[in-house]
Amino acid sequence: MTSRQDDELMVSAVGTRRRLQALAVAGWPLARIARETGETPGALALALTPTAATVTVSTARAVAAFYTRYQLASPGLHGVSHVHARQAREKATRAGWAPHGVWDDDTIDDPAARPEWTGHCGTTRGAELHERHNIPLCPPCEAALYRRQLRNAARERRALTRA
Repeated sequence: MTSRQDDELMVSAVGTRRRLQALAVAGWPLARIARETGETPGALALALTPTAATVTVSTARAVAAFYTRYQLASPGLHGVSHVHARQAREKATRAGWAPHGVWDDDTIDDPAARPEWTGHCGTTRGAELHERHNIPLCPPCEAALYRRQLRNAARERRALTRA
């Protein structure tokens, strides 16, 4: 398949968006990723938007290759200025984007997959670890806390009816 055909084929933007977000958390500016991948900054910025449903196959492949190569690399050691790396990290932090370590390589492209922030997400232990390490609460841990509140309320009601 030629690159030109890849530009016409579309795939889900989910994995590309997650990879770009994780790279930003690590301090990789979008402009640098665009330059290294041969993509336009506008195309990558569009892929970052929650409303982007698809990206071209070539964009998805280029971002995946960059992510695989640089997900653990320090942007500063690859010529990214401290100022630009800090700006990328600050934007990612404000947006609550997940770093690379919370994604499983096998499921990062799966729209149903959730980042595993604590190793116990979806449990009350996971919620406690979020709090202890000052990590934003993920939806599965929010649900676990809600279930615990419901269980505690049910216990209280049972205790009142027995008395």
